[in-house]
Amino acid sequence: MFDILTSPLFYLFFTILIYFLFALLLRKTKLPIFNPLLWTIIFIIGYLLLIIFWGHGQIDEAGIEKEVDKYQRSTVILDMMLSPVTVALAVPLYINRHLVKENWLVILVATIVGVASSFLTVYLLSLALNLDKSIMLAILPRGVTTAIAKEAAAIMGVSVELPITVSMVVITGVVGATLGPILFKLFRTKDEDDLLIGLSLGSASHAVGTSKAFSYSQRAGSIASVSIITNGLLTVIVSLIISVFVK
Repeated sequence: MFDILTSPLFYLFFTILIYFLFALLLRKTKLPIFNPLLWTIIFIIGYLLLIIFWGHGQIDEAGIEKEVDKYQRSTVILDMMLSPVTVALAVPLYINRHLVKENWLVILVATIVGVASSFLTVYLLSLALNLDKSIMLAILPRGVTTAIAKEAAAIMGVSVELPITVSMVVITGVVGATLGPILFKLFRTKDEDDLLIGLSLGSASHAVGTSKAFSYSQRAGSIASVSIITNGLLTVIVSLIISVFVK
């Protein structure tokens, strides 16, 4: 029984099942607190800790490393899908290319402000918390989707700390997609404000925010997709500039 519950196939399908259950719950309730990515992370962490305790009688560092490594190898196909999914964002961008032509200045300003504020807040917090330079560089590209963030971090010389980059990207996406709708209500944003909603969620919480933007409207989701691409491009450019000074 224990072998079945820790098998690669079970880990993979359990992850997918949890995600789709909360995606369905989110669709039914419309409550941002039921963000499927957030609850999938919570359930998987809890499940792995339970498995480690069940198998070792205690939760220790060696057990965590072993089980997490097994889980990552079991779900590697999900990681492999990140790059194709990111590239696929070009489809809604092409279909809605007229939106870029109509709102190019707003999109440009939002991109510059979004990337600048993301990098600046990480830099200031790193100074305040006295973080190592390598950790700071790993966190800097947190505002873009995982595939782009990993490449941007690698450009800046990040290698061992790449898991930190991935973790911060996920946290940023989940927090942005969860708090975004709450802030929209707080500032009385209308559902028809597709440009504002799309640029906000796309800039602040990349792919996770974009999926949330599509729940408002096709236009908001398309604008968020555009924001992901423009933010990603600018992030890579800034990363290249930073890499020169780091070296």
